[in-house]
Amino acid sequence: MPILRIFSLIRCSALILLAGCVAESGKKETTADTTRLAPVVTVTPVNRGTHGMAERVLWTFSPDRKAVLVVADPGGVENEPVPNGFFFGDEARGFQVQMDSVWDVAPSSDWKWIGFGRAYTVVPGDGARTDLLTDVSRRTTIDTATLRAGSFPSSGMSLSRAVAQPGVIHIPDNPRVQAAVDSAAPKLFPVARGWRVRWTTDGSTLALGNNPARAVDNEPSQTWAALDPVTGQLHGTLPSSTRLADVKFTMGPMLDRSQPFDMTQAVPIQIQRGNQTFTIQTTRGVITITEPPGKGSTGVQRVVGAGVALAATVGGRYIVAIAPKASPDPSGLPYEPVVYTVTW
Repeated sequence: MPILRIFSLIRCSALILLAGCVAESGKKETTADTTRLAPVVTVTPVNRGTHGMAERVLWTFSPDRKAVLVVADPGGVENEPVPNGFFFGDEARGFQVQMDSVWDVAPSSDWKWIGFGRAYTVVPGDGARTDLLTDVSRRTTIDTATLRAGSFPSSGMSLSRAVAQPGVIHIPDNPRVQAAVDSAAPKLFPVARGWRVRWTTDGSTLALGNNPARAVDNEPSQTWAALDPVTGQLHGTLPSSTRLADVKFTMGPMLDRSQPFDMTQAVPIQIQRGNQTFTIQTTRGVITITEPPGKGSTGVQRVVGAGVALAATVGGRYIVAIAPKASPDPSGLPYEPVVYTVTW
């Protein structure tokens, strides 16, 4: 190994050890002290799966704005159904998760559960007439007869068919304890239903919507079945007196291949760190966090990453943004919805 290479490795090791010492000593500092350190930033695409002709970005916050659910909702040609991707992050519990290939997703009213309808294709629309029922049956533990009966057309221009399978994620109070790993793992149920999902207002039941009447991406469900997220027990219908929680999503920008998107600026977002208010700004396609003016303030701008900031949790740990793709598809969108995770 060349001498310069050895010296480079030694220097990198020393920097890693130094960083570890800084992180350990930071535990003794106050909130005001730690905000002067450069934050550690990671980025997660909201949708790592299928992208359509266009893609809508939506998000909703918990009542205290400490948790956020972000959805990337693509649509196909003639607004045909395309599975969504979602990101969930809770800065109070230090928990986050990302999932692709879902028809729908919704948080419970107490924000302790996430319900979703997993998307599977059982007959592709490529003209090959390939039957994927056996493969999907193995992955879902649902027999092929039930899958066939529970499938629905997923295109108005081909013979493709799809199914939905309900699942839940129980958000752990403390993700660091050993039992939290099993609790937070997605739990899927052997049921061929879940084109739309909702929670009852008391958060005890996951409502599963019937299949779409048309092969349209935003087609609603007309009837609902009831699923117990703890036992997995399914009831064919919801009692008439049952009330479903109405989750209000903020409609973000629509990303379209044929229309340019302004990546240069956005409305500033206020976040709170301890007793200080910081500002998330977008300038010329770069997202920064600006320290508030005042005694002892340096006014420094900490770079988060490229893109345009759309929203953020109250403490700024999760920043919803549109960012340029690292490896864009020449025939696809050059940018995508992401979530920046900022750890101070």
